[in-house]
Amino acid sequence: MAGFGKTGQNLKDFGERQNAMNAQLTEKLELLTHQLGQALDTIAGLELEQRRNLQRFAAYEAEIADLHKELDRLRLTVKLNSNTIDRLAKQ
Repeated sequence: MAGFGKTGQNLKDFGERQNAMNAQLTEKLELLTHQLGQALDTIAGLELEQRRNLQRFAAYEAEIADLHKELDRLRLTVKLNSNTIDRLAKQ
């Protein structure tokens, strides 16, 4: 390579090292981009699972509320029946 003294060779060496570094950086960037894509996919899956869990919990909460109502109804029925039996027994 023509140039003033070793300048031409120095520029060539610098250019080759820069190209090698750019290739490494590009490879690392592609790897990071791929890892980021995988992480975003994982996050999306976890968010979907979380939404499903919240729906399940809401359904369970509604079922528990219904069970409490039924339990209260049964307690009242037992109390009314006990009172009726006591009243009939006293007659």
